[in-house]
Amino acid sequence: MRRERKNWLVLSVSLSVVLGVGTRVYAQSLTWLGTLGGDWSEAYGVSADGAVVVGLADNASGQEHAFRWTAAGGMQNLGTLGGDHSWASGVSADGSVVVGWAHNASGYTRAFRWTPSGGMEDLNLTYASLLTNGSYLEIASAISPDGRYIVGQGWNAATGRGEAFLLDTWRIGDTNGDGCIDDSDLLAVLFAFGTPGTGSTRHEDINKDGIVDDADLLIVLFNFGSGC
Repeated sequence: MRRERKNWLVLSVSLSVVLGVGTRVYAQSLTWLGTLGGDWSEAYGVSADGAVVVGLADNASGQEHAFRWTAAGGMQNLGTLGGDHSWASGVSADGSVVVGWAHNASGYTRAFRWTPSGGMEDLNLTYASLLTNGSYLEIASAISPDGRYIVGQGWNAATGRGEAFLLDTWRIGDTNGDGCIDDSDLLAVLFAFGTPGTGSTRHEDINKDGIVDDADLLIVLFNFGSGC
């Protein structure tokens, strides 16, 4: 009985160390993010590891601007599309891609995507070829963890009404989202050949028919070199 109690005591102590019971391993924290020089701010999105936060904040002139916050850089003003206001509503898992809406120079609300290298871009200009007969993307509200898919609200001229949208931002044949259809995409399809999963869960299934096969390989070959 004594030996059993001793073993149980050792096990309990071991579990306490592993789980952090009675230790400071899992310390909680609260961080105030500040503003852009104005009186208030609101956060609407956060990266998978909590290192990047996005939202909107007042600047010194009282204008609401989208922001991206990191512990190292603080609150960064993402600007607008030529107007006075902007709003960041979503961020990719690694914190590198931000989406939201902003006013353009004409005062219209338009969906945007922001990246460190490209800054803020109007999705209506970047993907103009997908928009016909006066359709436009007004608000980008969320982005998939890998930065590929953007959802939001816009105007569908074909139906004459406001509708939710799903935008696939990757080029056809691009399996890694780098914008270039090259050897890496070809190899990705070859290594994944025969595996199941749609394009949302397995990027190598380019035509989203549920399996990586000859059809996907041909798509890469036909588009090889595009965007490079």
